[in-house]
Amino acid sequence: MAVTGTQNVVTFKQKPVIIIRDKETLELFKDENLVYVLKFLRKEPMSIDDLVAAFQKIGIEKSDKSVYRYLHKLIKAKLAAKAGKRITSKTSDSLTSETIYTRSAIAFITVIPVEDRIAKKEKASPLWDAARFLLNEHFGKTAKERNFVDFANEIDDARDQLLIDIFETASEETLEKVALLDYNGINFLLQVVGWLALIPKRNLAEELDEIFN
Repeated sequence: MAVTGTQNVVTFKQKPVIIIRDKETLELFKDENLVYVLKFLRKEPMSIDDLVAAFQKIGIEKSDKSVYRYLHKLIKAKLAAKAGKRITSKTSDSLTSETIYTRSAIAFITVIPVEDRIAKKEKASPLWDAARFLLNEHFGKTAKERNFVDFANEIDDARDQLLIDIFETASEETLEKVALLDYNGINFLLQVVGWLALIPKRNLAEELDEIFN
C-alpha cells in the first residue's frame, strides 16, 4: 500500500551546547558505533530504520536491534533522546507512528580529564604536525616539534576553558539565539568565540615569535 505522507512531530527541545566532564560519558566517544549514530543525528531526528539505512550508506550493516542498543546507551548517558513521533499516513483513515530520536544537544564540548590531557601531550598528533609545517612556511621560520605541540595543546586547553566559562554564564536569551543555529553554525560559533575571547588574555604574537625562530 502506498504511503501518502509522513510528518515528524518533535516534542523534545535540544540544548544548543552540552558540556561533558565525566569520564564515563567521555568513554562513549571512543565507541565508533555510538559516534556514527551521533553524527547521523546531526541534521534531523531519525527513526531506527533511518539509522540502519544511514549505516548501510557508509557500507556498514547493522540490525535494528544493534541500533536500538546504541540508542539506549546514548539516551542513558543523556547524549541522545526520544525526539517525538513520525506519523505516516497510508490511506485517508489509516495512520501509523514510530519513535524518532535526536541528539540531546546540537553540539558537545568535551572536557578531557587532566591525566588524559597529559598523556595526549606526550606525542604530536597529525593535526598539530600539519599545522606546524603550514605555519613554518607561512612565517618563513621553523618551530621545534616539542615546543609547538606544548604551545598548541596549552592554547587549545585555554580556549576550551574559556568556552566552558562563556556557556556556563550565558543568559537564557543568549542561549535561545545560539539554539537557532544548526550543527555547522554552532561549531563555527564555538571556534570564533573561543579564539576572540582568547586574544585579550594572551599575547599570541609574542608567544608565536618565541616558538618560530
